Amino acid sequence: MYRYFMPARRILLIGCLSVAGCAHPRVGAPAPGAPGGPGPVEVPEDKCLLSTGSVATHTVTVTIGLTEAVDPRHAPRARNDAERIVFRHLYETPVRIDCDGHALPELFDQWTKDDGGKRWTFRLRDGAQFWDGAPVTAQDVVFGKGGFGYTLSALPPDSRAVTVTLAKGNDDVPAMLGDRSLTVIKSAPDTSWPIGTGRFWATSGTTTAQEIRAHSPQGDTIVFKFATSGDARDLLDAGVDLLVTRDRALRDYGATLPNRTVVQLPWDRTYVYVTAAAGGGDTRFDGLEQSVRADARRAEGTSWWRDLKGCGLGQDSVPAAVTGPHRILYTRSDPTARELAGRLAALTHGVATSRAADDFRDALAAGKDWGYVVALPSVTADVCRSARELLPAWPAIVTPLVDTRPTAIVRRGVARWTVDQDGTVHLAP
Repeated sequence: MYRYFMPARRILLIGCLSVAGCAHPRVGAPAPGAPGGPGPVEVPEDKCLLSTGSVATHTVTVTIGLTEAVDPRHAPRARNDAERIVFRHLYETPVRIDCDGHALPELFDQWTKDDGGKRWTFRLRDGAQFWDGAPVTAQDVVFGKGGFGYTLSALPPDSRAVTVTLAKGNDDVPAMLGDRSLTVIKSAPDTSWPIGTGRFWATSGTTTAQEIRAHSPQGDTIVFKFATSGDARDLLDAGVDLLVTRDRALRDYGATLPNRTVVQLPWDRTYVYVTAAAGGGDTRFDGLEQSVRADARRAEGTSWWRDLKGCGLGQDSVPAAVTGPHRILYTRSDPTARELAGRLAALTHGVATSRAADDFRDALAAGKDWGYVVALPSVTADVCRSARELLPAWPAIVTPLVDTRPTAIVRRGVARWTVDQDGTVHLAP
């Protein structure tokens, strides 16, 4: 049984740039004149658009700065912020969930519901294809995919229609269709970047230690530049058009530069302390937001992991009581996790110990350490999948510590950027 100590979460809307403030309709219903079958979808006014002034309409090259490594082998399931922004530009999910929780067309551009919202029918957009020119079919969308509480199936002989059947009726487009686990890809011959369906494509030939170049059929280019010097300020000095950071010092530096706008993005990550009942216990911690360099606040709000009934967690045997060193483990590549683990170790007379990402997941699954600092997304489209990937199967006590959010540093007048529900910034369609 999980136990929790968190009040209701508030969804934070972006507010540092000019964004549309008027109400807009929910999506998912067919347009007027299209009863009885999938029809064009109403697209709401984009409240999630980052307005940065006039934008060029001709073919352009846009540069995005990256402060972390990107491994194509992880695509399309990002393991850090840099991979999240790169993969978001290269790969598509069936629908996109914007920062306001609306489902917008992506691979699917038409849909209807019946049976009280338990059955949804979607159609692929016209001309949907992989980077190599092969058409995307319904089988590509459903192959090997599915999850708790829903099933996907193609509708033969129509190669473009997919039906989604839910265990419970839903008035809105099922949010899990925006989950990255449903990204449509296929293997590449050179085993580098998986072949996707997104507007931009990348290959091993466009990837170096300094940058990744992604191209569109229209001739537009995104250059993802790495901070090879180790100082991300160099990226800003070099004139990148977008840099997303969790470092307050880098955010403050960006605010001093001309022709830049600093945007505080939604609170998108919650760090929690995971312990076994026989381990660290129901400890409460205050003031941890002061111990990290990220823009942080004390964790607050309703948590998706508060009720995981039916997800199959908490069924493994309880780990034995810890008798050795009181180690608090964290993922080595995550600076906020490192800072939190160090502070927790000081408060509990433990030892903060780092692990590589894969080793950390194995250690968490085993549950033989005093405690674990785990980063969880504030919002997830598929609760059970996220729980199985990020939390242990043994009965655990999950204590929220801090919420964090990234900041976007945007060069004005170059491109239109928009924000998804999970906080990912990307070029607006």
